[in-house]
Amino acid sequence: MQQLDLFAQLGDEPEPPKPETSITLPKPTAGQWAPTPRKPQQSASTTAEPTGRRKRLEFTLRPADGPTFGEAVATAWHHAHGGTRMEIPLGVVATLALWPQKGYARTLAQFFRELDTPQLLQCVREVGAYWWMRRPDLIDTASLLFTWAEEEKYSANELQAIRATFHAALDANALDHTGHEDPWMNTWVDLMSWTVTNLRHKTAREGLGEYHTPPEVCDMMASQIIGRDPGEIHDGYSLLDPCAGTGGMFRSAAQHLRSMGFDPVNFTWFAQEIDPFAAAGCAVNMIVWGLGPKAMVACGDTLHEGDLWPQAIKHRRIMIERRDDAQEALAIAYALARTQQLVSMAGAA
Repeated sequence: MQQLDLFAQLGDEPEPPKPETSITLPKPTAGQWAPTPRKPQQSASTTAEPTGRRKRLEFTLRPADGPTFGEAVATAWHHAHGGTRMEIPLGVVATLALWPQKGYARTLAQFFRELDTPQLLQCVREVGAYWWMRRPDLIDTASLLFTWAEEEKYSANELQAIRATFHAALDANALDHTGHEDPWMNTWVDLMSWTVTNLRHKTAREGLGEYHTPPEVCDMMASQIIGRDPGEIHDGYSLLDPCAGTGGMFRSAAQHLRSMGFDPVNFTWFAQEIDPFAAAGCAVNMIVWGLGPKAMVACGDTLHEGDLWPQAIKHRRIMIERRDDAQEALAIAYALARTQQLVSMAGAA
């Protein structure tokens, strides 16, 4: 079982993107969101390996496709009369996606199924706290998906809906989409996008102008924009998305880069998104998809506010300082407690 560094260093701040080494991922100028066409699913044990890469497939259950997953989560939440608080079911999916121990999908699924609702709420809080210590900038952007679990009172329907949503996400094999140690395997499906899409009523999406680009279209656009010749691009490039949603174009771009032999960690990823729920989902995806320490999300109106890169850098710097201050305070508290323990032991002797 891999031990993760709780206080991972993010390194230097990403440099402002340069035109000659930046790729802006565009959006379709017309069209309507449409669900992914249903295709026959293959068992993970029989899925063809990507060219040039050797994969160790650890899961045998067939994952659900994106639309099926999102529908399962939304149905469980609404059938239990959970209410209109989208952040709760989205937070459930984010908790499962960000659970730090990878490679034990069946064991983890059984672990979650045996928990009662207060214990599930504790899982939400612990995941948020764990990743805040590792990526405080991203988790602060995604905070609305976790802070609800800190409330003291919930309605009976909300408590029932929280547990039902956890079980529905597990039954739809959420951990088969996000529980791999290899980010390549965790980047097949944008679970956050399909969850947002299914939780929002069609009228609400139209009112917000929210049309999530189908993944097949994202894949096609990424391959055309980035190209297929490794000589046309190199480590250190910046990829920008001014209307990112939950990051669907980044998902396709990252997979395309991996197929070309690149590691997305060596690139800078900057997303802007006006909707707080979508921006939160994008921040979660940045971690799940392994986009590295130079991945940032800014929540704001691109048309009204323009480039939010400086704001994102400032936010990143502030959150890292807060994380470091918290780390120092914890170290001091631990040292004081340990000293008190040693003094008490010496006194008893």
